[in-house]
Amino acid sequence: MPIGPEDALKLALDMAGVVERAYVPGYPVTSLAMAAGSKMAVNEKTALERCLGASASGRRALVVVKQLGMNVLSDPLAISATHTIGAGLVVLAGDDLGPRGSQLEMDSRNYGPVTGLPVLDPADPADLYCAVLEAYSISEEIMAPAIIRASSRLLGAVSPGLQPREGSPFSTSEAWRSLSAGGRRFDRSIWDLTARGRHQRFRQRAHPAMQRASSAAVSEMPERSSGSLGIIASGPPSIEAAALGLPVLMTAYANPIPWPAVLDFLSRYQTVMVAEEPGPFLESHLLASGKVIGRLSGHLPYGWVEKEDLKAALKILSNEKPLIESQPQRASDRYKKTICDSCPFRPLLEALSRIEVLVAGDAGCVIQANRPPLPAVDLVYGLGSSIGVASGLKTKGLAVIGDFALAHSGICGLIDALWQKRDLVVVVIQNRVAAMTGGQETPDLTSVLLTLVPDLIYVDMPRSAEQLESLIRGELARPGTSVLLVRGTCPAPRTAE
Repeated sequence: MPIGPEDALKLALDMAGVVERAYVPGYPVTSLAMAAGSKMAVNEKTALERCLGASASGRRALVVVKQLGMNVLSDPLAISATHTIGAGLVVLAGDDLGPRGSQLEMDSRNYGPVTGLPVLDPADPADLYCAVLEAYSISEEIMAPAIIRASSRLLGAVSPGLQPREGSPFSTSEAWRSLSAGGRRFDRSIWDLTARGRHQRFRQRAHPAMQRASSAAVSEMPERSSGSLGIIASGPPSIEAAALGLPVLMTAYANPIPWPAVLDFLSRYQTVMVAEEPGPFLESHLLASGKVIGRLSGHLPYGWVEKEDLKAALKILSNEKPLIESQPQRASDRYKKTICDSCPFRPLLEALSRIEVLVAGDAGCVIQANRPPLPAVDLVYGLGSSIGVASGLKTKGLAVIGDFALAHSGICGLIDALWQKRDLVVVVIQNRVAAMTGGQETPDLTSVLLTLVPDLIYVDMPRSAEQLESLIRGELARPGTSVLLVRGTCPAPRTAE
């Protein structure tokens, strides 16, 4: 029976007995996490910390985030490698290729070498099912989290069933088939070691186990051939590469790289093309061989890789002509989300667009108000960033932030601005939902704001753009930090993706 990623993930989690499931909404993982029964967290760091606690007490746990969320949780993630955990813990990162619903295309596989943790790179839903079970197996063996990178292409794919396809690198691995019962608790004997000692222990015990697992999860089609051209592939591009009819080595792990199999494959071919996405992760590690081609050589484009891209690279190789980069995509050339016509906060955004100061916005709904006819915001450096950014502006700053972004991380910027006595106007849009990611309920921080800012200014919509402009200009004219809580109801939150 055909199976998609949502069912594959849920079945694997149920099979593994995963109790604690946390997520932060955002494309492309929202619907995946919700289908798995995950509970929303205010930010990715908190989600991981919640799951670290579950793991330490003997409960298997899962964290689901989009690629940018990996940056937020990276501190406890990196520490957990040498600190050790209890029961298995998996971080599933959804990479938005394109990107479609993110400010930045980012390759989450890079967190493998940064943290020293294993990274699995499944190609389709059947691989995802295997990867989840494999990840819990290796996590408990090394007593550290494991990472699964699931790209937006995988999350839109369908497999004929749960069994790995012919040639899948998971078809050769036994780890996912033999996951033991959970229940391991944190062993506090690691405190008998110094920080250096914990690093030494991790390298001595975890690295060999990870390399064994990685080397066991490779597949070569056809086996042990040789010639002028071969392909090394990881993730969804491995399916496209296998369809070309050329020799291909497919890896289940992006980190650690299965070096014995990779070096052996390289020794048997004059040239090896690396098929991966979105960046040259594997390719950059293999450059020293002098045999590989891919993005860094100009043969493949960055981002999503199709079968046609691989065919084009082969033609380029035969003609020895580098790929010509396309022109940067313009917003006017593609579909772009805009502020809803029925949004109660449109007058506020109109008012902001009339005020001649730099406006720091956030990666929520207001990021859509960056171009005519509603150019309300100028600077957007990520979710929760606007207050901190505005507090550093040369003249009195103006920040606009949603209530979920405030809870996510923006509250720290407000605390800092008050502590440092910055001249700043903060406009908090309170609609009580995460409107861009499916309308999930968000925490009400009104009492927190009142504690921090006793003279909090309440603004209930509807108000005219003229009224709001006059109010904001008045606050800009006086010294100190002002906070406006603009309250309204979102009529139709975006559907979850």
